[in-house]
Amino acid sequence: MELILIYIVSTHYKYEFESIYKMRMKKEDRKEQILNSTLKIIERKPLDAIRTAEIALEAGISEGALFKYFSSRDDIFNHIMERFDKNSQINCTITNIDSVNELGDFIDEYLTNLISSTPKHIAYIRLLIQISMNHHPLSQRKYINAIEEFWNVVEEKIEYGKINWSLNLSFDTPTQIRLLHFSILMFLIEQEVFNAKEIEEFNITEVKNLAINNFLTLLKTKTGE
Repeated sequence: MELILIYIVSTHYKYEFESIYKMRMKKEDRKEQILNSTLKIIERKPLDAIRTAEIALEAGISEGALFKYFSSRDDIFNHIMERFDKNSQINCTITNIDSVNELGDFIDEYLTNLISSTPKHIAYIRLLIQISMNHHPLSQRKYINAIEEFWNVVEEKIEYGKINWSLNLSFDTPTQIRLLHFSILMFLIEQEVFNAKEIEEFNITEVKNLAINNFLTLLKTKTGE
């Protein structure tokens, strides 16, 4: 009898726990739906023109229901950018860089990840640009990420290569790596965010490859040549 009671009680709590877990998952799924719906609107409208009622309509819920998950429109934007920051850390598979060619492969892999032109990625960039104008702390965090993930790695290897790989001693490493990074990023922004491709369209992959080749050519050019 005691075993039967124990089984009944444990089964009851098991179902209760599973029910709570499913409700929690449902809440997280709903929040994700609201964030993704907001991204779709950001693809086509500036932030100032977006209203919570429009977000709710896009998500297929009432505006009152939306406020159960987020306190305001800016709260939604902040959650989107926090998610973007969490998921956009670029982890290159190339970790051992022992030659100029391997350095070029590392740069190529990093920048290839950077220039994704999927609608969701472009919406993230559009949002990042707009919130950065209001001095959002995430913009500085992204800059620090670039320093730690990319620039410092490349700068260290180039300075090593000047001694061991006969690289150009006069190569201004900090400036050149930032020029390379920002030129490709701005090409993407101009083409996809500011819609310059309606006037003249460039293949962003070909632009990236050309920029990297120019960078490496200058890097390998001996001083005085």
